[in-house]
Amino acid sequence: MTLATKTLATIMLIAMLTIQTSPLSALSQEGNSSSTGHRQEKQLERLYRRHDRKLELRSSVLGIGVDELKDRLKNETFDQITKKAGFKNKEAFHTALVGKLKNELRERGWTDSRIQKFVSAKLQKYTATS
Repeated sequence: MTLATKTLATIMLIAMLTIQTSPLSALSQEGNSSSTGHRQEKQLERLYRRHDRKLELRSSVLGIGVDELKDRLKNETFDQITKKAGFKNKEAFHTALVGKLKNELRERGWTDSRIQKFVSAKLQKYTATS
């Protein structure tokens, strides 16, 4: 994967926030509104458009080639493609994405504790500004 390490970490963080604030988890946790989840989804989509223009990250999570994903996106929505790939919903896809990104960070020398410290520091900063 050709994405910068910091970019991978940021995408992982936003994907984790999206999972936390998704409508399904908002039902089980008080204080999370669906507008927050929607905002996180939009932020994640912006990151995808900017950093995953070649669709490498999303195609690797889906288990298909980049060219095949491009062809399928011409006729289908991304949600339809993820459902056909076996993901129940966006939350399941984002969970798989977080796992893929964590593995990629580990391959680049990050330890689990470093990943956790990064996420904790950014979440603390995020909650302070929200």
